[in-house]
Amino acid sequence: MTQRMKRRNLFGKLFVVAALTLSSVATTATQAAPEPLTVVYWSAKDCRWCTWWEGTLIGSGGEAKFLSSPEGKAVRYMVVKKPTLAAPFAERDFAADQKWLWPRVKNETDGKIKGYPSFSLYEGEKFVAYALGEEDIESKLLPAIRARMK
Repeated sequence: MTQRMKRRNLFGKLFVVAALTLSSVATTATQAAPEPLTVVYWSAKDCRWCTWWEGTLIGSGGEAKFLSSPEGKAVRYMVVKKPTLAAPFAERDFAADQKWLWPRVKNETDGKIKGYPSFSLYEGEKFVAYALGEEDIESKLLPAIRARMK
């Protein structure tokens, strides 16, 4: 093989390696990062079952148990609490980082909040699941979180 043929062969191999490298970089860049999971806890200040969930009564404390679980650690946990059960949610009940939820609640985009305590799971801003009370946490919320944990 002549020197010229060896160079061509070397350049050909380098070209193939470069093309494969660029292809894998492009594929990695196009794969979207997973959307963060958010659990929204819907509550009211005068809700006795919410107080039980929050752990302010002896023998309660589902919230602390959830937050220390693998599922609780895998999500961002937000609390939206209205002043009273009798009042509908209002824009003022939502903190600055929760404002994206207000139109969804107002328009019932993700369904009606059926009672308290209740929970909504979002993947990014996409609604995934709704749970009413601690029983639904076990049967609906936790399985939905587990299915999305990476």
